[in-house]
Amino acid sequence: MPKLHHLRNFVAIARARSLRSAARSLGLTQPALTRSVRELEAELGVALFQRHARGVSLTVAGERFLLRAQAALEELRRGSEEAAQARGEMQGHVAVALSSAPVLSLLARAYAQFRRDWPDVHLRFVEGLFPAVEPALRDGRLDFYLGPRPERQLSASYQVALVHRNERVVLARRGHPLRTAGSLQALLEADWIVTGLRERREEEFEEQFSALGLRSPRVVTVAESLMALLALLASSDALAFLPRQWADTPLFNGVLEPIAVRESLMAPDIVQVTRAALPLTPAAERLSMLLLRAAVHDFGEPAGA
Repeated sequence: MPKLHHLRNFVAIARARSLRSAARSLGLTQPALTRSVRELEAELGVALFQRHARGVSLTVAGERFLLRAQAALEELRRGSEEAAQARGEMQGHVAVALSSAPVLSLLARAYAQFRRDWPDVHLRFVEGLFPAVEPALRDGRLDFYLGPRPERQLSASYQVALVHRNERVVLARRGHPLRTAGSLQALLEADWIVTGLRERREEEFEEQFSALGLRSPRVVTVAESLMALLALLASSDALAFLPRQWADTPLFNGVLEPIAVRESLMAPDIVQVTRAALPLTPAAERLSMLLLRAAVHDFGEPAGA
């Protein structure tokens, strides 16, 4: 069975791709780190690294073992923090992935209360949709995800809870020449941006336009960053389907506005995804509860939850 220091040293080398850099970060000598790797490889019976002139790279077995080692170290850290929090020590780390909708509508209220409750906990917020953040959630680098329901059915290793129903709007810069269009058909020739919500990007439009018997607009721009999308919408005549929260937030007043269309625009539910087999730490549980409470305040109890 690998020892804890073997796992810690292995992960440090894998991340640095260099024995020298890893040794420096760990405060060890390079020969001591080399010995640790050899002991771990002997224990496992496989080579984990390939050595070359510029450093080291992981073997196939090393890539697979890295996933296990990272998850094990994260769970040990989380377990230690959970025990400390149970003793009344209000410290630790919480890392959460959020899509733009909960960032704009839920985060501010939840954050303010969390800071009052847990002022010494280190918080890390990652912007992203589930396909991009799943590896970090799976191996424990993230505590939970809050955003659009994943397109594919998730395995039993995840627990999915409905947070609230959602809707989309067509968003444009204030004073857009098509602001009185009134229908999606009148917007077919516009310059559209997609956000990467769907794994197959074309589906983001097909589910809106095809459902109405319309052809999908031609799309040549994809923006997966909130800031990039905001900058493009504010400075051009591009349009985008975005959650209603983008139109409601005071952050964009005077910059962006929705184009009213008569069609109903479908949007994925907002959900929370956690790992089914492992509970959240008290600090992560508190942040989750505050976000869910903010959702109930803004949207009411989700029907069919």
